[in-house]
Amino acid sequence: MNRYRDVVLTSLLSFVSSFEATMILVAIPEISAYFNITHFEASFLVTIYVAIEALLFVPFAIVFERIGLKMGLMLGGTLLVIGGILIFFSSTFLEIEIFRAIQAVGASIVLPTSLAYASSIGDDASRGHAIGINHTIVSLGYVVGLPIGGLVTLFNWKILFLVSSALALIILISILTVNDIKSVSTIGIKALGPSLMLSGVVLLPLNIWLGIAVILFGLVTSLRTTLPKEYVKSSVSGFLHSVTRNAFAAYLVFFYSRLGYTPLQYGLLILLYPLSFTFVSLVAGKASDKFGRKLVSILGFVAMALFSLSIFINSILAEILLGMASGIATTSNTSYTMNSLEKENRIVGSALRTLQGTVSMSLGLSLGSIIPITPESIVMILLPLNLLAAIIAMSYETKTKVE
Repeated sequence: MNRYRDVVLTSLLSFVSSFEATMILVAIPEISAYFNITHFEASFLVTIYVAIEALLFVPFAIVFERIGLKMGLMLGGTLLVIGGILIFFSSTFLEIEIFRAIQAVGASIVLPTSLAYASSIGDDASRGHAIGINHTIVSLGYVVGLPIGGLVTLFNWKILFLVSSALALIILISILTVNDIKSVSTIGIKALGPSLMLSGVVLLPLNIWLGIAVILFGLVTSLRTTLPKEYVKSSVSGFLHSVTRNAFAAYLVFFYSRLGYTPLQYGLLILLYPLSFTFVSLVAGKASDKFGRKLVSILGFVAMALFSLSIFINSILAEILLGMASGIATTSNTSYTMNSLEKENRIVGSALRTLQGTVSMSLGLSLGSIIPITPESIVMILLPLNLLAAIIAMSYETKTKVE
């Protein structure tokens, strides 16, 4: 039970990070009006946050696996607190950009560290449960970020950052009681090549030539790198699924908007999708422990593919069914991915896995934004990519090597 307490406490800092990342979306119109800038310019606060995270996930994991995850959590959480307070007292948009970058550095330490805790604490038989707890708490941050952000923004958008700083500070005090984890991985710098290749994708919106250069450099470096086979396979299937999950989220925004709903109305409607994901994640983690991570992963991917057809029936029904299927697929497959690594490699492996999630989110949202707003178009993304993920999952080894 004590180990689950540590998983909960460390996941709460990632909750703040996901909450912080979501709530600012609601404030973009207010920020643009406040500084008399375009929405595109104001959205740079979102872009720079994601770009910095992507670049630093793996390097920080390599550093803090030796120093200790507890130290990483304390530092990352402190940066989240300081960045939010400084934004509250800022007077120019440039200051906010700088302080937002400080928050992003903190998030780049916190997010993979919490998954590393869930992946490293306990034994093989309960790892899915621990990862399910982590996924439930972190995804809940994305869920509550929108409504709370919208409510607070009605008074003063700067208060949003004080709220997140206060939450992070309270959790930091609790983090002092968790057990530390250290390791020396055999992956180490081998993860830098794939990390750069993925990070370059996120950099493309900032500077297309810089993004391409980073992708190519990462690709060349990756050719000399050999990551564990099962880790790579499960990461690819998880990546494909994550792209479809985020593409559907973007599709819903434009679909409800076209129907004439107000931002508040469709914001509340869309919550059904991540809520379904959140509440199924914990159950999915336990199921993967009991019935096998490979089997539950395959079922999750297949369910995501088949349930995509429910979009032709009713969008609300599709949100619920696809949210549940995604919760099953994501949690069980992440559990398999992390369990495929030796224990000493799970810190760096968690960072690379978190980076994959960030990149797939960027690709999925972009994909969902450019396709026609029709059921046929989104089904043509959800159905084949999840079936492909299921086919890859069928090649997983039934039992991976564990401690």
